[in-house]
Amino acid sequence: MLPCSSGAYDSARKALELAVTQGRVRSKSTTGEFLRPKTAVFIFTFLMVSLCLNCIQVNAACEQTADRTFRIRLLQPVSSYSSKAGSSVRGILIESPQCDGVPIFTDGTLVEGYIKSVHKVGMGFRHEVATLELEFDHIRPDHGPPIQIRARVLGVDNAREKVKNGVIQGIRSNNTPQDHLTSRLQYLSMWDPDLLWILPIYRAGFPVLPEPELYFPRGTDWLLELVTPLPVVSAYISAPENREFDRSERVALDKEVLSVPERTTTPKGLDTDVINLAFIGSREQLRDSFESAGWKSSEARSFRTVLREIHAFLLLRNYPSGPMSEQLLGGKPADSTWEKGLDSIARRDHLRIWSEPDVWQGKPVWLSASTRDIGASLSLRRRKFIHFVNPDIDEERERVVRDLTLSGCVDAVHHAPRPAMPHSVENATGRELQTDGAIAIVQLRACDHAVFENNSEGPELAFRPRSKFARYIRTQVLSYRDFWRENVLYGAFDLTRISVQAIRRSHLKSGRRSTSDLRFPEVGWGTTKTLCVLRSNTIF
Repeated sequence: MLPCSSGAYDSARKALELAVTQGRVRSKSTTGEFLRPKTAVFIFTFLMVSLCLNCIQVNAACEQTADRTFRIRLLQPVSSYSSKAGSSVRGILIESPQCDGVPIFTDGTLVEGYIKSVHKVGMGFRHEVATLELEFDHIRPDHGPPIQIRARVLGVDNAREKVKNGVIQGIRSNNTPQDHLTSRLQYLSMWDPDLLWILPIYRAGFPVLPEPELYFPRGTDWLLELVTPLPVVSAYISAPENREFDRSERVALDKEVLSVPERTTTPKGLDTDVINLAFIGSREQLRDSFESAGWKSSEARSFRTVLREIHAFLLLRNYPSGPMSEQLLGGKPADSTWEKGLDSIARRDHLRIWSEPDVWQGKPVWLSASTRDIGASLSLRRRKFIHFVNPDIDEERERVVRDLTLSGCVDAVHHAPRPAMPHSVENATGRELQTDGAIAIVQLRACDHAVFENNSEGPELAFRPRSKFARYIRTQVLSYRDFWRENVLYGAFDLTRISVQAIRRSHLKSGRRSTSDLRFPEVGWGTTKTLCVLRSNTIF
């Protein structure tokens, strides 16, 4: 892109004036004659006007093609319970808008906005669902004046909440797997009205419901969408990338990658995830990098962790260090496993890491397979949770590199291609995985100069009533609102719908499936689903 700087025009004008004065402006013809000063000025004016128009067209085209989405990381917590409309909200860019595929701003650039509207659940008398709407109106580059924008929230990474038209919508606390199981007790009153009291008594005695208020702590990642085009100036397009290895190192790394295993396997020998990351550094550097980026080491599977998983699943909560299924690389289990979530057990970024016997310039090498879970189901037949992964594993690969870079733990990055790697494969559960085949090789260093470390600000916010008694009263209010809404007519319709779906699924031909399972209706909240798997000969 050609910069239209006033300095360049001034220099050209002065040079032309000097040439005209001395009569040194030569014609392009071979006659050797000199142009008259008036003719030279005319030609100069024509060229400058053409150049200006060209620059205007370039800048205008860049403005029209600037990407409409980008990501920020919150610098202070936001809560539907405590935050007020009009309060300022600040974040930093972690994925810049792009112009022709080039990031416009550097990571860490400040983004400012405000809370446009907020509705809390409170005690549950007025609202059952919390909502939060924000608008971001300024980007503040390090070098240059603030840029006015209009952007709204398009999504919240790893959150159970939905976003519709820029409004973050919380969950209804009664729309949980536990509620859908216990609410069937109300059908008893259809046969005997004296049994109507069972459900209210149960909910009064076991007031366990998920928190209905919205709360996003410091460090939450949001996907934003530009409402109006972003005015792009060429001077801003200077976002630096991670340092690359030198040419000889890249050639050597590209050669080494060709001998790296492409897939991990399950204990039964089925191919599952794709190796898409490699780390160069000590064990301490690897651990410090992920801890600095806010990732948690997962716990080993045990009876206690299974109970905690079920508890988090039923109450729509997060399990920050939940166990992962076992995967092998060359017959060896993972040396470490890391994950990062927000408020849902169904959504998380996670990866497994294996040590390699080879070294690179005297430093240990680690191979990793990273994927992002976007949903989960509880299978009673398999007696475990089944997570559904995002098919685009390259996006997750870049997310890991981005997080470690923002923590100041990355020295150099190189994407080594694997031409023989298929671009579409299936994991052990039959889910499609899409990749360009490359491995991101990350050379680690001691973590310092984190982008967001010194920018975090503001005290922690109260995200729910502090009194346990107040929360108990709120739970009962929400439960009774749900109880009276689901009257006999609605209950009859719901029971009929479930019966019809169950009968239809029971008559599915065995040839259409490899296994003859009958599944109850999927109950969705956000992206998490309740999925109870039974044998086809189950009697209702």
